[in-house]
Amino acid sequence: MRFVDVTKHRFVIEPRYYFFGWSTSPKVLGRVSAVQALMKARKLLPKEYNFKIWDCQRPRSVQLAMLNGFRRRFRVQFPRASKAKVEEYVFMFGAKPLRTVTRLDTHRNGGSFDLTIIDRNGEELYMGTDHDDLTEKAATDFYENKKKLSPREWEAKKNRLLLKRVLKKIGFLNYHREWWHWSWDK
Repeated sequence: MRFVDVTKHRFVIEPRYYFFGWSTSPKVLGRVSAVQALMKARKLLPKEYNFKIWDCQRPRSVQLAMLNGFRRRFRVQFPRASKAKVEEYVFMFGAKPLRTVTRLDTHRNGGSFDLTIIDRNGEELYMGTDHDDLTEKAATDFYENKKKLSPREWEAKKNRLLLKRVLKKIGFLNYHREWWHWSWDK
């Protein structure tokens, strides 16, 4: 399997797991076919807009560190939750750290992107939550399913719909609990 540095194709990166100290590399790598598909999707964005990528190919060690970070966050958020309940929450937002992963559409194999859209000034479009938000608001369709929306929530809905329309048109698949998580299985 071949990986490529996504910055070689003019994508903007913010390697958060490197900044958190979980990864030893500041590069964001993606499987070649997945990066090529994302390049096609970028052409469907408004002029001079781009994708900002937080994460793509992720080794098992980074997956384990991320899951431990999620555990700590859930223990603070739900101090009375049992260990089993915390684990249930953790695996709602993170994949089990298998030793061998054969599916192409995973972070381990460089086929999943955690990303957002940036405008021509390099500013992230407002999506309603940050990356790795571990709440129900992170669900891709959260604002589509909400009856009354504030002006800011309308903005998040509009921007998530743009992200969804562009990526689905090319053939990306979304993990419904995370608006930022898009996978390429080809």
